[in-house]
Amino acid sequence: MSEPQNRDLTAQATIDQQRLTIREMQTPVIKVWQGVLALPIVSSLDTARTQEMNEALLQAIVESGSEIVILDITGVPVVDTAVAKHLLETVSAARLLGAEVLIVGLSAHTAMTLVHLGLDLSGVTTRTTMAKGLELAFARLGLEVVPKRAVVDRASGSDGSSQ
Repeated sequence: MSEPQNRDLTAQATIDQQRLTIREMQTPVIKVWQGVLALPIVSSLDTARTQEMNEALLQAIVESGSEIVILDITGVPVVDTAVAKHLLETVSAARLLGAEVLIVGLSAHTAMTLVHLGLDLSGVTTRTTMAKGLELAFARLGLEVVPKRAVVDRASGSDGSSQ
């Protein structure tokens, strides 16, 4: 093989690796707690990206046994009919594996758009922020977040008040 051909193959291998890295960065499934996964979605969704996202998410659900998935659409610039359908596909696929899906990051504009599109989202749990989604996820798992001082007070039997 000639030197230019060798360089071309090396360059192509580098490009392929970079594309793979970018795809993985676009679909980061994050384990935020035992039983809770989060998938922040940034940028627009198309069919190919949704398929990659679904594959990564479903694999993570199977591997982790997570019961709750939080889809964060804060970074999705436009939610139209196609994007909403892609999100519903993701919700349906995760449910088939036994995971409850919470969609967070809804703006007032996105909520109105979804209403005007007339899509049936009655079976989808939504929250405006990731924090509210995490609160709900923890509640569904029977967990609560308490200030560290409250934990110390509980352990010592004190109610934290001065006498």
